[in-house]
Amino acid sequence: MSILFIFCMLISCKKKYETDDFRTELKPYLERLSKEKHLPVSDTTAMNFIEKNATQEELIKLMNFQKPLLRVLSYRIIVKRGEPEYFNILLDHLDDKDQVIWWYYEDAEGRFTVSDLMIRKAQEKNGLSPIQKKFLVQKVLLEHPDLETSDWMIQNINPEEKYYKLIKSRAALTDQQNNCGKRLGAAFALSKFKKKEDVEFLHNIFKNHTNDYCADWVFRGIETFPDEKFFPILETYFEQKIINKLTEAENIYPDILYFARAVAAYKNKRSTEILNYIETHNTYRNKWSAGLPSNKEYVLKATLIHYDKMYDDMISRIKKEMNPCDANKIGFGLILQEHEEDRTW
Repeated sequence: MSILFIFCMLISCKKKYETDDFRTELKPYLERLSKEKHLPVSDTTAMNFIEKNATQEELIKLMNFQKPLLRVLSYRIIVKRGEPEYFNILLDHLDDKDQVIWWYYEDAEGRFTVSDLMIRKAQEKNGLSPIQKKFLVQKVLLEHPDLETSDWMIQNINPEEKYYKLIKSRAALTDQQNNCGKRLGAAFALSKFKKKEDVEFLHNIFKNHTNDYCADWVFRGIETFPDEKFFPILETYFEQKIINKLTEAENIYPDILYFARAVAAYKNKRSTEILNYIETHNTYRNKWSAGLPSNKEYVLKATLIHYDKMYDDMISRIKKEMNPCDANKIGFGLILQEHEEDRTW
Protein backbone atom coordinates (compact mmCIF):
# COMPACT_ATOMS: atom_id res chain seq x y z
CA MET A 1 0.00 0.00 0.00
CA SER A 2 1.56 3.31 -1.07
CA ILE A 3 2.25 6.18 1.31
CA LEU A 4 0.11 8.47 -0.92
CA PHE A 5 -2.84 6.09 -0.69
CA ILE A 6 -2.58 5.91 3.11
CA PHE A 7 -2.32 9.73 3.27
CA CYS A 8 -5.43 10.12 1.12
CA MET A 9 -7.35 7.68 3.29
CA LEU A 10 -6.44 9.67 6.39
CA ILE A 11 -7.56 13.03 4.99
CA SER A 12 -10.44 11.67 2.89
CA CYS A 13 -8.88 12.68 -0.46
CA LYS A 14 -11.34 13.22 -3.25
CA LYS A 15 -10.24 13.31 -6.86
CA LYS A 16 -10.89 16.65 -8.49
CA TYR A 17 -12.17 16.04 -12.00
CA GLU A 18 -11.52 18.32 -14.96
CA THR A 19 -13.43 18.91 -18.17
CA ASP A 20 -11.45 16.25 -20.04
CA ASP A 21 -12.74 13.60 -17.63
CA PHE A 22 -16.24 13.91 -19.09
CA ARG A 23 -17.79 12.75 -22.36
CA THR A 24 -17.41 14.85 -25.48
CA GLU A 25 -21.01 16.13 -25.57
CA LEU A 26 -20.68 17.78 -22.16
CA LYS A 27 -17.19 19.23 -22.50
CA PRO A 28 -17.94 22.53 -24.29
CA TYR A 29 -20.74 23.36 -21.85
CA LEU A 30 -18.62 22.52 -18.82
CA GLU A 31 -15.90 24.75 -20.25
CA ARG A 32 -18.35 27.60 -20.60
CA LEU A 33 -19.71 27.15 -17.07
CA SER A 34 -16.18 26.96 -15.70
CA LYS A 35 -15.71 30.59 -16.76
CA GLU A 36 -18.68 31.81 -14.71
CA LYS A 37 -17.73 33.98 -11.73
CA HIS A 38 -20.81 33.77 -9.57
CA LEU A 39 -24.30 32.37 -8.99
CA PRO A 40 -26.73 32.59 -10.62
CA VAL A 41 -24.85 31.91 -13.84
CA SER A 42 -25.36 34.09 -16.90
CA ASP A 43 -24.90 31.24 -19.40
CA THR A 44 -28.33 29.67 -19.00
CA THR A 45 -27.95 27.78 -22.29
CA ALA A 46 -24.98 25.82 -20.97
CA MET A 47 -26.71 25.33 -17.63
CA ASN A 48 -29.87 24.01 -19.27
CA PHE A 49 -27.87 21.61 -21.43
CA ILE A 50 -26.13 20.07 -18.42
CA GLU A 51 -29.40 19.90 -16.53
CA LYS A 52 -31.10 18.13 -19.42
CA ASN A 53 -28.33 15.81 -20.62
CA ALA A 54 -26.03 14.90 -17.72
CA THR A 55 -26.69 11.48 -16.23
CA GLN A 56 -27.03 10.89 -12.51
CA GLU A 57 -23.56 9.32 -12.47
CA GLU A 58 -22.09 12.34 -14.27
CA LEU A 59 -23.73 14.75 -11.84
CA ILE A 60 -22.30 12.83 -8.90
CA LYS A 61 -18.91 12.90 -10.61
CA LEU A 62 -19.31 16.67 -11.05
CA MET A 63 -19.64 16.94 -7.27
CA ASN A 64 -15.86 16.50 -7.30
CA PHE A 65 -15.18 18.89 -10.18
CA GLN A 66 -12.20 21.20 -9.75
CA LYS A 67 -14.34 24.35 -9.96
CA PRO A 68 -16.47 24.83 -6.82
CA LEU A 69 -19.20 26.68 -8.71
CA LEU A 70 -19.77 23.59 -10.88
CA ARG A 71 -20.11 21.47 -7.75
CA VAL A 72 -22.89 23.72 -6.50
CA LEU A 73 -24.66 23.68 -9.87
CA SER A 74 -24.43 19.90 -10.02
CA TYR A 75 -25.97 19.51 -6.58
CA ARG A 76 -28.79 21.90 -7.43
CA ILE A 77 -29.64 19.76 -10.46
CA ILE A 78 -29.53 16.60 -8.33
CA VAL A 79 -31.95 18.13 -5.83
CA LYS A 80 -34.19 19.54 -8.57
CA ARG A 81 -34.48 16.09 -10.13
CA GLY A 82 -35.41 14.63 -6.77
CA GLU A 83 -32.63 12.06 -6.88
CA PRO A 84 -33.01 9.91 -3.74
CA GLU A 85 -29.27 10.10 -2.97
CA TYR A 86 -29.25 13.86 -2.48
CA PHE A 87 -29.17 13.66 1.33
CA ASN A 88 -26.28 11.21 1.45
CA ILE A 89 -24.42 13.29 -1.14
CA LEU A 90 -24.90 16.33 1.09
CA LEU A 91 -23.50 14.52 4.13
CA ASP A 92 -20.52 13.36 2.09
CA HIS A 93 -19.66 16.95 1.09
CA LEU A 94 -20.12 18.86 4.36
CA ASP A 95 -16.36 19.31 4.40
CA ASP A 96 -16.39 21.18 1.08
CA LYS A 97 -15.38 24.61 2.35
CA ASP A 98 -14.37 26.18 -0.97
CA GLN A 99 -16.25 29.43 -1.51
CA VAL A 100 -18.57 30.65 -4.25
CA ILE A 101 -19.98 34.13 -4.82
CA TRP A 102 -23.78 34.09 -4.72
CA TRP A 103 -25.95 37.07 -5.65
CA TYR A 104 -28.95 36.25 -3.43
CA TYR A 105 -30.61 39.56 -4.34
CA GLU A 106 -30.12 41.76 -7.39
CA ASP A 107 -28.14 44.21 -5.28
CA ALA A 108 -26.64 41.92 -2.64
CA GLU A 109 -24.01 39.21 -2.83
CA GLY A 110 -21.78 37.24 -0.50
CA ARG A 111 -19.21 34.46 -0.38
CA PHE A 112 -20.58 31.11 0.75
CA THR A 113 -19.00 27.69 1.11
CA VAL A 114 -20.12 24.95 -1.25
CA SER A 115 -21.48 22.96 1.68
CA ASP A 116 -23.50 25.94 3.00
CA LEU A 117 -25.08 26.40 -0.43
CA MET A 118 -25.82 22.67 -0.62
CA ILE A 119 -27.56 22.75 2.76
CA ARG A 120 -29.65 25.72 1.70
CA LYS A 121 -30.70 23.94 -1.48
CA ALA A 122 -31.63 20.74 0.35
CA GLN A 123 -33.66 22.76 2.87
CA GLU A 124 -35.33 24.79 0.12
CA LYS A 125 -36.48 21.54 -1.48
CA ASN A 126 -38.29 20.81 1.81
CA GLY A 127 -37.82 17.10 1.25
CA LEU A 128 -35.81 16.40 4.40
CA SER A 129 -37.58 14.29 6.99
CA PRO A 130 -37.50 15.31 10.68
CA ILE A 131 -34.96 12.53 11.31
CA GLN A 132 -32.74 13.75 8.46
CA LYS A 133 -32.93 17.33 9.73
CA LYS A 134 -32.02 16.26 13.25
CA PHE A 135 -29.07 14.23 11.99
CA LEU A 136 -27.89 17.06 9.73
CA VAL A 137 -28.05 19.57 12.59
CA GLN A 138 -25.97 17.25 14.73
CA LYS A 139 -23.37 16.77 11.99
CA VAL A 140 -23.09 20.50 11.36
CA LEU A 141 -23.04 21.71 14.97
CA LEU A 142 -20.73 19.01 16.33
CA GLU A 143 -18.44 18.42 13.34
CA HIS A 144 -18.71 21.52 11.11
CA PRO A 145 -19.67 24.43 13.40
CA ASP A 146 -17.71 26.84 11.21
CA LEU A 147 -20.40 26.65 8.53
CA GLU A 148 -22.56 29.76 8.27
CA THR A 149 -25.65 27.56 8.35
CA SER A 150 -24.79 26.68 11.94
CA ASP A 151 -25.93 30.16 13.07
CA TRP A 152 -29.34 29.59 11.49
CA MET A 153 -29.60 26.14 13.08
CA ILE A 154 -28.55 27.40 16.52
CA GLN A 155 -31.24 30.09 16.46
CA ASN A 156 -33.90 27.68 15.25
CA ILE A 157 -33.54 24.45 17.22
CA ASN A 158 -34.90 23.46 20.60
CA PRO A 159 -32.33 23.50 23.42
CA GLU A 160 -30.27 20.32 23.72
CA GLU A 161 -27.46 19.98 26.23
CA LYS A 162 -25.00 18.60 23.68
CA TYR A 163 -25.10 21.97 21.89
CA TYR A 164 -24.99 24.15 25.01
CA LYS A 165 -21.22 24.70 25.08
CA LEU A 166 -21.10 25.72 21.39
CA ILE A 167 -24.06 28.08 21.77
CA LYS A 168 -22.64 29.81 24.84
CA SER A 169 -19.21 30.20 23.25
CA ARG A 170 -20.81 31.83 20.22
CA ALA A 171 -22.81 34.18 22.42
CA ALA A 172 -19.52 35.13 24.09
CA LEU A 173 -17.99 36.43 20.84
CA THR A 174 -17.06 40.09 20.92
CA ASP A 175 -18.77 42.54 18.61
CA GLN A 176 -15.45 43.04 16.84
CA GLN A 177 -15.19 39.33 16.07
CA ASN A 178 -18.62 38.94 14.48
CA ASN A 179 -21.73 40.81 13.48
CA CYS A 180 -24.31 41.32 16.20
CA GLY A 181 -26.80 38.93 14.59
CA LYS A 182 -24.43 35.99 15.00
CA ARG A 183 -23.74 36.75 18.64
CA LEU A 184 -27.24 37.85 19.67
CA GLY A 185 -28.87 35.00 17.76
CA ALA A 186 -26.76 32.67 19.88
CA ALA A 187 -27.71 34.59 23.03
CA PHE A 188 -31.36 34.10 22.09
CA ALA A 189 -30.67 30.37 21.66
CA LEU A 190 -28.92 30.30 25.05
CA SER A 191 -31.97 31.89 26.69
CA LYS A 192 -33.99 28.82 25.70
CA PHE A 193 -32.03 26.77 28.23
CA LYS A 194 -33.34 29.06 31.02
CA LYS A 195 -30.35 28.40 33.26
CA LYS A 196 -29.99 30.65 36.29
CA GLU A 197 -26.21 30.57 35.96
CA ASP A 198 -26.57 32.30 32.57
CA VAL A 199 -28.63 35.25 33.81
CA GLU A 200 -25.68 37.55 34.53
CA PHE A 201 -23.96 36.51 31.29
CA LEU A 202 -27.08 37.21 29.22
CA HIS A 203 -27.78 40.45 31.06
CA ASN A 204 -24.36 41.80 30.13
CA ILE A 205 -25.07 41.04 26.47
CA PHE A 206 -28.67 42.24 26.34
CA LYS A 207 -28.11 45.59 28.09
CA ASN A 208 -25.65 46.77 25.43
CA HIS A 209 -27.61 45.88 22.30
CA THR A 210 -31.10 47.37 22.51
CA ASN A 211 -30.12 50.31 20.31
CA ASP A 212 -28.73 48.50 17.26
CA TYR A 213 -30.33 46.70 14.34
CA CYS A 214 -30.17 43.35 16.15
CA ALA A 215 -32.34 44.50 19.05
CA ASP A 216 -35.08 42.06 18.11
CA TRP A 217 -32.81 39.17 19.24
CA VAL A 218 -32.46 40.85 22.63
CA PHE A 219 -36.21 41.15 23.06
CA ARG A 220 -36.84 37.61 21.84
CA GLY A 221 -34.27 36.34 24.33
CA ILE A 222 -35.92 38.20 27.20
CA GLU A 223 -39.35 37.02 26.08
CA THR A 224 -38.11 33.42 26.11
CA PHE A 225 -36.44 33.73 29.51
CA PRO A 226 -38.21 36.57 31.37
CA ASP A 227 -35.98 36.74 34.42
CA GLU A 228 -36.59 39.72 36.70
CA LYS A 229 -33.01 40.93 36.16
CA PHE A 230 -33.82 41.68 32.52
CA PHE A 231 -36.90 43.82 33.14
CA PRO A 232 -34.94 47.06 33.84
CA ILE A 233 -33.45 46.70 30.32
CA LEU A 234 -36.98 46.88 28.94
CA GLU A 235 -37.87 49.85 31.16
CA THR A 236 -34.79 51.76 29.97
CA TYR A 237 -35.66 51.08 26.35
CA PHE A 238 -39.24 52.22 27.00
CA GLU A 239 -38.06 55.49 28.54
CA GLN A 240 -35.47 56.23 25.84
CA LYS A 241 -37.11 54.92 22.67
CA ILE A 242 -40.88 54.91 23.16
CA ILE A 243 -42.08 57.62 25.56
CA ASN A 244 -42.90 60.73 23.50
CA LYS A 245 -41.59 59.00 20.38
CA LEU A 246 -44.78 57.43 18.99
CA THR A 247 -46.58 59.62 16.47
CA GLU A 248 -49.27 59.23 13.83
CA ALA A 249 -46.86 60.72 11.31
CA GLU A 250 -44.49 57.75 11.49
CA ASN A 251 -44.68 53.99 11.48
CA ILE A 252 -42.75 51.84 13.92
CA TYR A 253 -40.38 48.97 13.29
CA PRO A 254 -40.99 45.30 14.20
CA ASP A 255 -38.48 45.75 17.05
CA ILE A 256 -41.40 47.26 18.97
CA LEU A 257 -43.43 44.10 18.38
CA TYR A 258 -40.75 41.93 20.00
CA PHE A 259 -40.32 44.53 22.74
CA ALA A 260 -44.06 44.39 23.47
CA ARG A 261 -43.97 40.60 23.56
CA ALA A 262 -41.03 40.63 25.98
CA VAL A 263 -42.88 43.08 28.23
CA ALA A 264 -46.11 41.05 28.06
CA ALA A 265 -44.25 37.89 29.12
CA TYR A 266 -43.75 39.37 32.62
CA LYS A 267 -47.50 39.70 33.32
CA ASN A 268 -47.08 42.30 36.06
CA LYS A 269 -48.50 45.72 36.81
CA ARG A 270 -45.63 47.58 35.16
CA SER A 271 -45.88 45.53 31.98
CA THR A 272 -49.56 46.44 31.78
CA GLU A 273 -48.70 50.13 32.12
CA ILE A 274 -46.07 49.98 29.38
CA LEU A 275 -48.36 48.11 27.00
CA ASN A 276 -51.21 50.53 27.73
CA TYR A 277 -48.97 53.44 26.79
CA ILE A 278 -48.01 51.85 23.48
CA GLU A 279 -51.61 50.91 22.70
CA THR A 280 -52.99 54.40 23.38
CA HIS A 281 -50.37 56.29 21.35
CA ASN A 282 -51.22 55.64 17.74
CA THR A 283 -48.61 55.39 15.04
CA TYR A 284 -49.00 55.85 11.30
CA ARG A 285 -52.07 54.24 9.73
CA ASN A 286 -52.25 53.79 5.97
CA LYS A 287 -55.45 55.57 4.88
CA TRP A 288 -56.09 52.82 2.34
CA SER A 289 -55.82 50.10 4.98
CA ALA A 290 -58.66 48.96 7.19
CA GLY A 291 -56.21 47.36 9.61
CA LEU A 292 -55.01 48.57 12.97
CA PRO A 293 -52.06 50.95 13.34
CA SER A 294 -48.93 49.00 14.18
CA ASN A 295 -48.85 50.03 17.84
CA LYS A 296 -52.25 48.41 18.47
CA GLU A 297 -51.49 45.39 16.30
CA TYR A 298 -48.26 44.73 18.19
CA VAL A 299 -49.86 45.06 21.61
CA LEU A 300 -52.73 42.78 20.59
CA LYS A 301 -50.34 40.08 19.40
CA ALA A 302 -48.20 40.41 22.52
CA THR A 303 -51.09 40.14 24.94
CA LEU A 304 -52.62 37.19 23.13
CA ILE A 305 -49.35 35.28 22.89
CA HIS A 306 -48.70 35.87 26.61
CA TYR A 307 -52.32 35.96 27.66
CA ASP A 308 -53.31 36.87 31.20
CA LYS A 309 -56.58 38.17 32.57
CA MET A 310 -54.91 41.45 33.44
CA TYR A 311 -54.72 42.12 29.68
CA ASP A 312 -58.45 41.59 29.05
CA ASP A 313 -59.38 45.29 28.98
CA MET A 314 -56.66 46.09 26.46
CA ILE A 315 -57.59 43.15 24.24
CA SER A 316 -61.26 44.10 24.31
CA ARG A 317 -60.51 47.74 23.55
CA ILE A 318 -58.37 46.90 20.53
CA LYS A 319 -60.81 44.35 19.14
CA LYS A 320 -63.58 46.94 19.16
CA GLU A 321 -61.62 48.89 16.56
CA MET A 322 -61.42 45.89 14.27
CA ASN A 323 -63.78 44.43 11.74
CA PRO A 324 -65.81 41.87 13.76
CA CYS A 325 -64.98 39.15 11.25
CA ASP A 326 -61.24 39.79 11.59
CA ALA A 327 -61.48 40.02 15.36
CA ASN A 328 -63.12 36.60 15.58
CA LYS A 329 -60.35 35.01 13.49
CA ILE A 330 -57.61 35.97 15.91
CA GLY A 331 -56.17 33.04 17.82
CA PHE A 332 -53.88 32.64 20.78
CA GLY A 333 -50.24 31.61 21.27
CA LEU A 334 -47.96 30.29 18.58
CA ILE A 335 -50.25 30.95 15.62
CA LEU A 336 -49.69 34.67 16.23
CA GLN A 337 -45.95 34.42 15.85
CA GLU A 338 -44.10 35.84 12.89
CA HIS A 339 -43.07 34.08 9.69
CA GLU A 340 -39.36 34.36 10.52
CA GLU A 341 -40.03 32.36 13.68
CA ASP A 342 -41.20 29.30 11.75
CA ARG A 343 -39.28 26.17 12.66
CA THR A 344 -36.96 25.02 9.87
CA TRP A 345 -34.62 22.72 11.74
